[in-house]
Amino acid sequence: MIEKSTLSVKDTKGKYIFWDIDGTLVPYRFNGHVADPDGTENGMSLKEIDDGVFLIRKPSKRMQKIVNECQAKRNIILGHAQNQKEIDDKHVWLDRYYPDIKERLLVLDSEFKYEQILKYCKMNKIDLQDVLFIDDVIPFLRQAERHGISAWHISSFYDWGV
Repeated sequence: MIEKSTLSVKDTKGKYIFWDIDGTLVPYRFNGHVADPDGTENGMSLKEIDDGVFLIRKPSKRMQKIVNECQAKRNIILGHAQNQKEIDDKHVWLDRYYPDIKERLLVLDSEFKYEQILKYCKMNKIDLQDVLFIDDVIPFLRQAERHGISAWHISSFYDWGV
């Protein structure tokens, strides 16, 4: 049996949705230095992070529309960061572009996203059947699925509303 490859409102309605930031809610910004030895997994150099590069990034208009239309029971941000400066800047950015999403799990790159979801669900007594995790990184999605979390790649939204 072939599983469906796109999501619609009927799949997201009433769910607790964990949204990644980099590459999901905001496009990557590579600046011609993907292989920079001082770079991060998200294509920014540490100097750019210190200079506040995240604050000038623009959100994906399409993803803003999808988040507003998805009818989730609760939207939760789940993002990685290289350091505290990036976490602080992402909070400012989220206040500007996703002000209605107050629940945010911004963690260092060394922490596993699936563990954050499991911990959040346990603390809030949420059944994993009611959870969706949206990210652009296949290994993160694979880890989540291996722990019983319904994980979807951002490309599953390409045909949203079509």
